[in-house]
Amino acid sequence: MSGLLSRVDRALVRMFEAGPTDGSRRRERLARFGACIAISVTGVGLVIPNVAPYLVPGQPAVGLGLAALGAAVCLGLVAAGALLYRSGFSTPNAVRIAVWNFLGLVVLGAVLLAHGAYRGALGTVTTADALAAGNVLAISAAAHVIIGVHDARRVRAEQLAHEREKLAVLSRVLRHNLRNDATVLIGQSERLASELDGSLADTAETLHGRSRAVGDLATKTKVMVEALDRRSTPNARLNVHDVVTDAVDGVREDADGVDVSLDVPRNLWIWADDSVETALAELVENAVEHGGSDIRIEASDDDGRVDVRVVDDGPGIPADERAILSGDAEITQLKHGSGLGLWVARSVAEAADGRLTFDTDGERTVVRLAHDRAEPPVEASGDTTFTPTAA
Repeated sequence: MSGLLSRVDRALVRMFEAGPTDGSRRRERLARFGACIAISVTGVGLVIPNVAPYLVPGQPAVGLGLAALGAAVCLGLVAAGALLYRSGFSTPNAVRIAVWNFLGLVVLGAVLLAHGAYRGALGTVTTADALAAGNVLAISAAAHVIIGVHDARRVRAEQLAHEREKLAVLSRVLRHNLRNDATVLIGQSERLASELDGSLADTAETLHGRSRAVGDLATKTKVMVEALDRRSTPNARLNVHDVVTDAVDGVREDADGVDVSLDVPRNLWIWADDSVETALAELVENAVEHGGSDIRIEASDDDGRVDVRVVDDGPGIPADERAILSGDAEITQLKHGSGLGLWVARSVAEAADGRLTFDTDGERTVVRLAHDRAEPPVEASGDTTFTPTAA
């Protein structure tokens, strides 16, 4: 049975998943629209037998109550079709849910017809018969839509588990190879730089810098994977001032000639994990590398959420990269971002239920890291002063 379901899943993906061509995308949109319309049409079609008691005078109260229940279920099916179209379910899963809905109608409908034929009542359908059939079919269709939703979630969970396993293997192999190769390149480039002169020495220094960058890629990839693994780990209460100070200290040696100032309350706390320091360090490092000469880190409490802002006077994050990071654009060979630093910050933030956003007005670039505010510990509740400092 599981093998049959797996084959059905693969067939649905091949048939209805969006592809790179316009035809594939059009087929995907039509399949999704058709699946959602089928569910809504089910609700519309079953309204008639469910409201039959209202069309015949003198019906008992229990019949009118059952009619109201059936009509409400039918309206729910209509709404379910519309909501499914706008939901985050993939098209194969939307089709899967529609198939479950169809099975609920066909199987139970066939049983009801067989019972009608057995009783010889197919030619004389009463109001009560219509109501009973409409009630049962509507509830069956709704129940099968719910079953379909759970089935789609099961399939997606299995897909995610499989993808996560492949990602973990790929990450370990890449990190291992990158780290080992980077170590060799760093050592050899340092040796060349010390023994060569002139332009060759400059070339060796460039090689050394790129080798260190490759080594950093391995470290940042590890942080991103660990952030994914921590999604189910409870957050801890962290002091924003301490986290920001440690993050700035970690990149301060690379900030020569850059003025980095802090304006963070000492007694502001958030719910996050220790990796938020890594996220902030990446944001500050990005501002140092691509920003201007004046960088400011601010924090404030905004209605239960704490905003930590990294503000710089540089040219800002390119629009294409902002679109990719925010999910408004897909990653392609031509559009892929300039590095992993901002991706690390985003992964760490989302793993701790935080949010990373970007804003620029042409003169200042503001990167916001938002987390839920935590109440200060009892022993820290007396200190609430701001302490601007400068590097």
